[in-house]
Amino acid sequence: MRNLIDYIRNITPLTLRKKVGPVLGYLAYWYRTRVRGRTWEPQVLSIRETIEKISRENLSVIRFGDGELSLIEHANLGFQQYDVSLATRLREILHIENEKLIICVPGIFGRIEQFTSIAFWFEIHHLFRHGHTWKKFLSPARIYGDAFITRPYLTFKDKQNVGEIYAALKSIWTNTDVVLIEGAQSRLGVGNDLFANCASMERILCPPENAYTQYNAILQETKKVAETKLILISLGPAAKILAYDLFKLGYRVIDIGHIDMEYEMFLRNADHIVPVRYKYFNEIDARNPEICNDPVYSSQIIATIL
Repeated sequence: MRNLIDYIRNITPLTLRKKVGPVLGYLAYWYRTRVRGRTWEPQVLSIRETIEKISRENLSVIRFGDGELSLIEHANLGFQQYDVSLATRLREILHIENEKLIICVPGIFGRIEQFTSIAFWFEIHHLFRHGHTWKKFLSPARIYGDAFITRPYLTFKDKQNVGEIYAALKSIWTNTDVVLIEGAQSRLGVGNDLFANCASMERILCPPENAYTQYNAILQETKKVAETKLILISLGPAAKILAYDLFKLGYRVIDIGHIDMEYEMFLRNADHIVPVRYKYFNEIDARNPEICNDPVYSSQIIATIL
């Protein structure tokens, strides 16, 4: 059936697909959520439930989204080229079950009328096109966290309690010694208070694009960090592999994605992503930010791998 759908899609003109696709996607969504009900779809905790569980049980966290799924399906991303070993490991990690590790996926498998119009139609299309791939790797008998824990702002219509969500996230690293592994131009927390409550902050800077090409060097450098420190990772799909390998070595690791991007939009009360001084934002092609000479930021850098 999937091969037939892909064949029909490939022979259908793009202009017609743009008109018919949303209708078919919505009909599939309506049938799944109003008529058929959950069959293969996973159980995904709410954002609040996910954060509470992480905090209460001191869990490590690995998040999967549409980017990781694209790599599994052999596609390139704007900041990470397809790599067969990366895709293989992503597939493997989706199956991992450990009581001290929570795998998070997008909370898109039920009704999503709480999403903004842009997010709603994006996810309708995403599931219509890629739901069969999620089905291969997710179990309806398993409970997952919500990957939107680090992106609780732009996707949702109701933004009233977003500040409380960020406060709950910040509490995870309050008074904790943190090592942040990030792209060299991401500069998470620079110019805002995202990590102001950490006991200490150190940074390992990595390639802002195609970080997986330097994976072994990044892993070896990170292994020099004391196991008592909390590892936060913002490194695209490579973060999933690094998080799991460090978790196996005894570290507590949280894959925070580009949490800083939406936090900046929240602070600005923006309704879409806008450029921020010093910061690389792939989603709006802001890939060449100006040099950051902030002395606090510079003092936090303990290694650079490019």
